Amino acid sequence: MKKNTAPKGIKIKMSREEIAYQIFIAVVVGLLVLCCLIPFLYVVGMSFTSEGEMIQRNFFVIIPQKPILAAYEYLLKNKDFFSGMGITIVRTAMGVCTALILTVPVGYILAIGDLPFKNGIMVFFITTMVLSGGIIPTYILYRDLHLLNSFWVYIVPSLANTYGILVCKLFVEGIPMDIMESAQLDGANERQKMIHIAIPLLKPTLCALGLFAAVAHWNSWMDAMIYNSRNSAVWPAQFVIRNLLQKSNNADIMKNINTYAKMTSESMKMASVILAVLPILCVYPFLQKYFVKGMYTGSVKG
Repeated sequence: MKKNTAPKGIKIKMSREEIAYQIFIAVVVGLLVLCCLIPFLYVVGMSFTSEGEMIQRNFFVIIPQKPILAAYEYLLKNKDFFSGMGITIVRTAMGVCTALILTVPVGYILAIGDLPFKNGIMVFFITTMVLSGGIIPTYILYRDLHLLNSFWVYIVPSLANTYGILVCKLFVEGIPMDIMESAQLDGANERQKMIHIAIPLLKPTLCALGLFAAVAHWNSWMDAMIYNSRNSAVWPAQFVIRNLLQKSNNADIMKNINTYAKMTSESMKMASVILAVLPILCVYPFLQKYFVKGMYTGSVKG
């Protein structure tokens, strides 16, 4: 069957309505890009701005005239920051792996048709996603499990995610039955069908769920404040940055810095944001195609 394409070298003339539509789309997309780009450039610019220039330009700097590195030097020389960054990296890597290891089998088991009490189990999972026991019962539970003031309080509560289980369940239910029946006729059991059929087809969805889990673990600091307040050795980078910002004052931070090149708590805040978000920005472009495909795949059954 021949494709309906125009010959090379011949331009297709668009109507006025199509031209107006393309211009409108370009303007809307351009405005959205600016709305996302300008705040990011502002954060970057302010992180390199000295106190004198910040005052002269009324605390709004995108491109500093005399950029300084005082805020980054202060953060990178801080031992607590490096320790927190290591804890965050280990936590993110372990959290993503352990979450996916349990999410996929549970989603696959719930998708097969002969599971006893499947509807009741689904109602239980959805109930836990909608309702929560609250901070105090959760704290008491973690205390009885001996998770307080330990690294494992970051990992154990996130071993399985109800949303990820539902997404995997919908995807497995959308796999054509002919594929599963053919594998069964060849002697494959459920474990082999899950490993050799479902998981390879789940690759985009797993990348999307893994990215969700990675961002959640990387940005989390509230659990450290509530459950690990006494053990500073396992504080993540986000919580360390929060403490640095709260304890910062001019006498401690600006010691031995030139008067014009002084950094402020604002510049340190912006520098900490850049250092915290940079690893995610470096990883996301490589997972973007899987992220988009995985969300579309998991949102529609069949």
